Amino acid sequence: MRALILGIGQCGTKIADLFALVDFETLAINTSRGDLEYLKHVPAERRILVGESLTGGKGVNANPILGRESMRRDLPMVMRKINSIIGREDVDIFFLTFGFGGGTGAGGTPVLAEALKEEYPDSLVVAIGALPLKEEGIRPTINAAITIDKLSKVADSIIAIDNNKLRESGDDITQAYEKINYTIVERIASLLALIDVPGEQTLDGSDLKFVLKAFGSFATVGYAKEDASRVKSLERLILKSFESEGLYLEANIESALYGLVAIHGPPELLKANEIFDALNYLTEKIRGKQIFRGFYPDPREREVEVVTLLSGIYESRSIEEIVLTAKRYASSFMQAKREAEVKQRELLKGLPDFDDVYPGMPGERTVETLPDADVEGVVKRLRRREDE
Repeated sequence: MRALILGIGQCGTKIADLFALVDFETLAINTSRGDLEYLKHVPAERRILVGESLTGGKGVNANPILGRESMRRDLPMVMRKINSIIGREDVDIFFLTFGFGGGTGAGGTPVLAEALKEEYPDSLVVAIGALPLKEEGIRPTINAAITIDKLSKVADSIIAIDNNKLRESGDDITQAYEKINYTIVERIASLLALIDVPGEQTLDGSDLKFVLKAFGSFATVGYAKEDASRVKSLERLILKSFESEGLYLEANIESALYGLVAIHGPPELLKANEIFDALNYLTEKIRGKQIFRGFYPDPREREVEVVTLLSGIYESRSIEEIVLTAKRYASSFMQAKREAEVKQRELLKGLPDFDDVYPGMPGERTVETLPDADVEGVVKRLRRREDE
């Protein structure tokens, strides 16, 4: 299975840089020249600066309108580069990595997603975005809500990663963000590494594409890993992968339509009864009742790894909080704006124009523009002439 990672904006290109570290095909797209130069693993020829005529290469300062326009202006250049990377071999999935709350990513990702769907209708377009922290304020929240709406109309699936999980980490802020980015890469890379690999039951590319083609709804990737010597219950480890501790999105997994579970580890630990008990539980739990499964016994492994993909999710507390907060703010803001405009009109109502207060042009001395005393003098002189 061939996947191409397209990082958009500061957050997205950092994630793409980690994918490049583990040998994925990547492309980094940004409006900031400095951010592109900061990358360590994406080759220089696969870094694209967009919107330079708008921003001078200095970024868009979290303005998604500028981000959208930057991508639109340079979209032909971006698509030519993607075409040159793809060559003659098809791409199964485009993964677009970005930050929901930023400017370049929030504004530019829907534009690129739509173009990819038109140019490559047989390929999947999956957005992988980091949701903003609540403490980041209202602007990133509004950006995220509007981007969710736009992407739901063009992407096959949206994998949202909730940055509010950072609160659970005792790391400093830099390490915490890096951990989130690494988590995204680890889960997607682990999943793709098990596609089309021989096993007791194999997941192939068509299985993954079927699960991810989920009508613009949300998806989440769960994960659990444990040293083989410490695994007391494989069933419990599998369940852990799709419970809240294994997910990076507060979602109601019961609303999911599809699921996919891959289990990899030493043969002696992959007990059939534990595996099927856990998978039967998950099958009954999700709304769609469809679970694709892959089992990969490997005597060389000393760890047990479980990757879970759930898609077709329409109920997520993380998403709902962002959208409802944005709607409340937008409603109150528009009301305040309307009230301010009414007050301004009332205040200025009846105010004369300059021409009413200062008649005539500067330097002119006409009857109409002379002071009252001068006008009376002119009238007297005209009458005296008539009498004479």
